[in-house]
Amino acid sequence: MVEFDQRTYDDEAHRLRGLLNDLPCGVIALDGSGAVVHASERALAMLKMDLPAGIDFSVAVSERFEMTDVPRPRDLEAGRELRVEETTLWIQAGPASTGAADAVIAVTDVTPFARSLEERAMSLRFLLHDLRSPINSISALTQLDASDPEEFERCGGMRQITELAHYVLSLGEQFIFTSVTEHLNRRDFKRFDLRATLRQMISQLEVTAVYCGVALQLWLADGAPVWANGMRNFVARAIQNVIDNAVRASPRGEAVTVSLRHANGFAEVLVNDRAGGLPGLLEGERLTDFENFGKKTATGFGLGLKLAVQIVGMHGGALYAELNGRGGTMFVLRLPCLNPVAGGAPTSIVDADRALRSANPN
Repeated sequence: MVEFDQRTYDDEAHRLRGLLNDLPCGVIALDGSGAVVHASERALAMLKMDLPAGIDFSVAVSERFEMTDVPRPRDLEAGRELRVEETTLWIQAGPASTGAADAVIAVTDVTPFARSLEERAMSLRFLLHDLRSPINSISALTQLDASDPEEFERCGGMRQITELAHYVLSLGEQFIFTSVTEHLNRRDFKRFDLRATLRQMISQLEVTAVYCGVALQLWLADGAPVWANGMRNFVARAIQNVIDNAVRASPRGEAVTVSLRHANGFAEVLVNDRAGGLPGLLEGERLTDFENFGKKTATGFGLGLKLAVQIVGMHGGALYAELNGRGGTMFVLRLPCLNPVAGGAPTSIVDADRALRSANPN
């Protein structure tokens, strides 16, 4: 039988108190029966209660927070949330690593995390509210198609359903973008080839262009990669949104052209259409604020442009629009280029404008 050594026990308890008081979170040490051995000053301040040595921790906490149950240490191994005034705490039990205690309760202030979750839940509720109207419209149109095909066509038919579905997807994209960028760091950025990204976007959008009766043309000469730094999927989505908006705004039989050029250390993606020009945009002016275009119609015209502005801005670039002199608009997505052309003078990777004028002299 091992003889009890009071001095050793006292020394271990003293060392435990010093260790617990130095930790960044609040910590409460318990013995085998669940009684408090020591509670750090930080833990007492966070819980706003006294926990003298020898008191049953579970009973004291259940009374303090008016719990319907008495959570024993083993019940707290998965963790539990507590609210102290405006503060949200997380308490969790674990085994002790010292002979002076059998278990420890960690008390952590998780208020910022809890608020973030509440804000996320609120954003989801707003998103669901915004989605309800277009989804109900899609449902009504599909039912109308089954009962009255002629009235279905008068209400816009499949084109209206497509636009509503596009709007629903745009709302989801905006939510995902906002959620991701809240926690985005520069270390998440990677080098990617903008030229290859453009080729991929065009192939993905060809089906939409064919459906809309619009010719989608990529003017891109063969050459070395054009390196950019960032979130490739986000940049690809920004480019896709701009091209998609141009295609959907264009009359049947017209063309949307996409090209790429260097300009003063930037790589610029040019998207030209013949859709009549953006409302209110005058010759020689440059539009950089697309906020109002998201409110033009029930299908959220311009929402994709607003998202594109946010994405390129996050990458140190910009998006602007100007009249192109061919009965439409030229959208320019500027992104910092990792291998700019020497000298900084604007140099077309492909002289798209000259090629377009020769191909479409009128």
